[in-house]
Amino acid sequence: MKVLLFITGHRQLREYGYFQQFLAKCEKLNHICDIFIHCNNVSISPDIVQYFHQFPQTNKQLLITSRNPGYNNGQLTAFSDAHDMGIFKEYDYVIALNTDVFIVHDDVLIKTMEENLENDIVYFITKSFPNDPCFYDVDFTLVKPKLLTDNYMRDEIWNNRQWPEHFRHRKFNELGIKYKFIPRYWNDDYKPRRIDEHLGLWHEHDLEKVETYLQEHSM
Repeated sequence: MKVLLFITGHRQLREYGYFQQFLAKCEKLNHICDIFIHCNNVSISPDIVQYFHQFPQTNKQLLITSRNPGYNNGQLTAFSDAHDMGIFKEYDYVIALNTDVFIVHDDVLIKTMEENLENDIVYFITKSFPNDPCFYDVDFTLVKPKLLTDNYMRDEIWNNRQWPEHFRHRKFNELGIKYKFIPRYWNDDYKPRRIDEHLGLWHEHDLEKVETYLQEHSM
């Protein structure tokens, strides 16, 4: 099973170091994954290169680009561009995450990928807003790129005025893209921010809290 971690960021730096520490504890995922870091900020500190080289994976790439349509569409544009560049084509799964979405545990994620490897589901979708049925998370995406017959984002995403989560919902249903919901938060609510109860992901902006957690769980 070939897996790519596609990590998208703009101004983040320390997050890459924390991401690595969490990933190191996910023995199976850390062993099988390749790394692609996409940064849409050409003014980013050169320190990003140092963080990139600290990933132990031998197959890893860093792309720093000026193609940035703004906060609302940056993550999906990064995915769209990478798709068109052919970066995903050799992988069974792409796990696309924001830089501050840390994989704390990988057992359920690995099990989900293994159990669905041979079916025809393209996207595996999570939810974070219980009162918004059209909010399909984009901070974390699990996708089987070999089943992506076309780039559904290319023609619209640059000028999209919807929330990217709503854009994803609309396009999936317009185009009949096959997807499956997978549990994340027990109540589909990201608040309060925490390690989710199902996938073991942690979307956290408070880096002092992240550092404290890693110090307390260093053994």
